[in-house]
Amino acid sequence: MKTAYEQGTLVLLENFDPSLTSVEVENIIWNGFNESCTAKVIQRTAFSSPHSGQAFVIFKKKDAAELVAKKLDNGCFLMSNGRPLFGSIGRPCFPEKKPIFYGHHVLDQHRTQMQREMKDAVSTSHCSQPNNIEYEMALEWCLLQERSDKAWSRLFKQQGEELRKVKAKMKSK
Repeated sequence: MKTAYEQGTLVLLENFDPSLTSVEVENIIWNGFNESCTAKVIQRTAFSSPHSGQAFVIFKKKDAAELVAKKLDNGCFLMSNGRPLFGSIGRPCFPEKKPIFYGHHVLDQHRTQMQREMKDAVSTSHCSQPNNIEYEMALEWCLLQERSDKAWSRLFKQQGEELRKVKAKMKSK
C-alpha cells in the first residue's frame, strides 16, 4: 500500500454499505469505471460510523486512479441502494519507524546496589488497591471510558435514525 501511495495509484473510497467485501468493491469499480483494481476494505474501529464503509483501492496505473478519483469528485456515482460513492486519492497513515534499541550497559557499582535493594525488598501487591492513587485514577478512567462509549453509541443511533428518514423520503418520491 505504501508503494501504491508513492506511485499515486491509491484511492480511498467512502460511503458504501459496510457489509460489502473487498471483491464486491472491486466489482463495483469494474462495472462502474471499467478499471481493474485491488481493493482492501478498512475494518471499522470504535470511532468509525457503522453506517458507512471505507476501502483502499489500488490501481495498476496512476492515470486510472486519477480518472476514478476525478469522476467521483466531479460527478455523482450512486450505488444500487441510493448512496453516493465518494472517492479521493488515498492518504493512509503509516506508523513511524521504530527507534533502534541497542541494549543495556550494566555497571558493577549499580549491580551491587540493585542486589542489595532486591534483598531488602518487601513484597507488595501488583493489583490496584483502594488505598492508593492508581485505584482512584483507574475508577475515573473507567467512568470516562463509559461516558465516551455511551456518547458514541448515541451519535451512531442518531445517525441511523437520520439515514432511515432520508431513505424513507427518497422512497416516497
